[in-house]
Amino acid sequence: MEVRNNTQVEVSKMARGRTLAKKETGELQRWDPWDTFQEMERMFRDFFMSPFPLMRPWRLRPARLEFTPEVDLRETDKELILSATLPGMEKDDIDIDVTSDRITISGERKVEEEKPGESYHLRQQSYGAFNVSYALPAEIKPDNVKATYRNGILEVTMPKAEVREAKKVTIEG
Repeated sequence: MEVRNNTQVEVSKMARGRTLAKKETGELQRWDPWDTFQEMERMFRDFFMSPFPLMRPWRLRPARLEFTPEVDLRETDKELILSATLPGMEKDDIDIDVTSDRITISGERKVEEEKPGESYHLRQQSYGAFNVSYALPAEIKPDNVKATYRNGILEVTMPKAEVREAKKVTIEG
């Protein structure tokens, strides 16, 4: 009985360490209601598939096969600027689609293959295909959008469309 309590204490310490390591999330974050269920399913699978679930090295996880880029969207008087962190990708692997009120970024970050004679001790990076779409806070000119990709950062500059003023209509009578 004593061993079980020590194991529970270690597990609670690990859980506390994980919550301290969570990163701040920005205002624009894609929410997927199934993420919670997928994480619960993974925990149950790991628990029941391993003969010694609490003795397993908790730091070594298989590469996650979902990847969602971190995105910032800022606004100036004349344009909207979206920055996305896409490490380890080539510019040809990224697709950008824009309309006057929405931007969609898609692509795939491929898993690095293990080399012979090499084994991982820690694997936390995410890999896989992604497709994220954001509603824009202002109407833009889709034909004038420009994008650059340097050092793993995608920056998309979207000029705002001119705001048309309302026209007064007189009622004839």
